[in-house]
Amino acid sequence: MRLALLALAFAVATPVLAATPAPRTPEQRQTLIDLAFVLGQAHALHRVCAGKDDDTWRGRMQRVIEMDGADPAFRSRLSSSFNAGFVSPDAQAKDCAKATAAERRLAARGSALAGRLAAPNP
Repeated sequence: MRLALLALAFAVATPVLAATPAPRTPEQRQTLIDLAFVLGQAHALHRVCAGKDDDTWRGRMQRVIEMDGADPAFRSRLSSSFNAGFVSPDAQAKDCAKATAAERRLAARGSALAGRLAAPNP
């Protein structure tokens, strides 16, 4: 199940980021910042079960930054949002089962955010 969630998150985010021309609207930039926060939370939770050396979600965040081609200031905002998500209280589960359930909920939120990025601009 966990692998399926990771695959879904990557599959949803990759085409959205690759297909969207720069520059992004302010709303799209905020959605990316929100997505970075969710990825940071998922990273913290995933490591509860997978171990501290696991960089699955950090790797996904790096891909988002690379594919977006963001300017250095926006890259810094994305990184800060990811780090804030990583240390947020909602990402601090100690039990693997609770962390997995929370990560599943975050995958749904991340998918919704990616869907907003994929929506045509008005």
